[in-house]
Amino acid sequence: MGAEAGELPRIDFSGVDASVPGTGRWDATRAQVMDALATFGCFDAHYPALAPAQRAALFHGAVRPLFALPVDAKRRNHYGPGKPFHGYLGGLPGLHAYESLAIVDGPELGDVQAFADLLFPAADNAAFCETVHGAAARMAELEGAVRRMVMEALGVAVDEAQTQSAPFWHLFRMSEYGAPTADEKAREVRYGSHQDTNSLSVVCQHEVDGLEMQARDGRWILVRPSSPASLVVMAGNALRAWSNDRVHAPFHRISVGGDATRYSAILFSVPGEPTIRVRDELVDEAGGHPRRFRDYDYDEFVRFCVSEEGARHDDKLKAYCGL
Repeated sequence: MGAEAGELPRIDFSGVDASVPGTGRWDATRAQVMDALATFGCFDAHYPALAPAQRAALFHGAVRPLFALPVDAKRRNHYGPGKPFHGYLGGLPGLHAYESLAIVDGPELGDVQAFADLLFPAADNAAFCETVHGAAARMAELEGAVRRMVMEALGVAVDEAQTQSAPFWHLFRMSEYGAPTADEKAREVRYGSHQDTNSLSVVCQHEVDGLEMQARDGRWILVRPSSPASLVVMAGNALRAWSNDRVHAPFHRISVGGDATRYSAILFSVPGEPTIRVRDELVDEAGGHPRRFRDYDYDEFVRFCVSEEGARHDDKLKAYCGL
C-alpha cells in the first residue's frame, strides 16, 4: 500500500530554552507535546537550535563521506558481539541498499572522536568531530526537553523528573538508503514497518523524504518537513510501557523514490536501567487505566523483537509483556 503526503502535528520550539525548563513557552509547548504523543505518537518539531547550515554541514561534510568509505572500514564501527545493533549495519537480509553507522553516546565529543579515529585513522578529523558532535548535542537537548515535558505532563514530580535524566544514554545513527534502480517500482520500501524499542527518537531528514508514519486509522503518511529546521520526534515502546500506554508508539517505515540517495540522522534515547517498569502513579484501575504491561528487561525485549517468535507479532511489546 502506498503512502499519501501529509504533515504531522507541528510544534514550534523556537520559544523554548531546553536548558531552562519552565520558562518562556515551556508550559504551552508541553501541553502540545503531550497531546501529540498521546494521539499520534510523534510530531514535527520546528527546532531552530539545529540551524539549516549546521544540518547541511552534517550531511555533506560528515555523513556522505562516511558512506563513501570501503565496507571493511565501516565494519570497524562495532561494539562487540553482545551489542550487534549498536554499530555498523549493512548487507542485512530484507534490507536492500541500506547501510548505517552509529555512535554510542554521540552527544559526547570524546565518543565522536573515538569513532572518527577508528574510521579515519590517518586523517585530520577535527572538523568531522565538531560537526557530528554539534548536531548530536542539539538533538539531544530537544530529546531531553521533550522527555521532561512528558514526565511533567503525566504528573511525575519535578525533582524526580530531573533525576530521570541520568539513567538514559543516546545512540546517534547515520543511515544511507540507495535510490531505486530502473527496474524497481517508483517508490520502494527500504526499511519495513516497525515500532522503536527505545524511549524517544529524534529524526533528521535531509533533502530526500522517506519517513512514513502509520496513522491510527491505518493510513500511511509520507512525512513532509514543515520547515528547513524540522525534526521528527517519535515515541518508542520503552516510553509507551513506562507511561502505561498513555503515550502511543507509532509504526513507521522508510521508503525511497526518484533517483537520489536518501540520508538521515537519528538520535535514540535508550533507558540506562535494565528493567522497564510502568509508573505506579499512572496505574488507575478506577479511572480506566489498569496496568497494561509487566516489568521487562530492555535488552531481552530487543532480542525478542529480532527473533523468529518476535517476527510473528506486529505489536511486539504487547506480545512480550502485555497484560
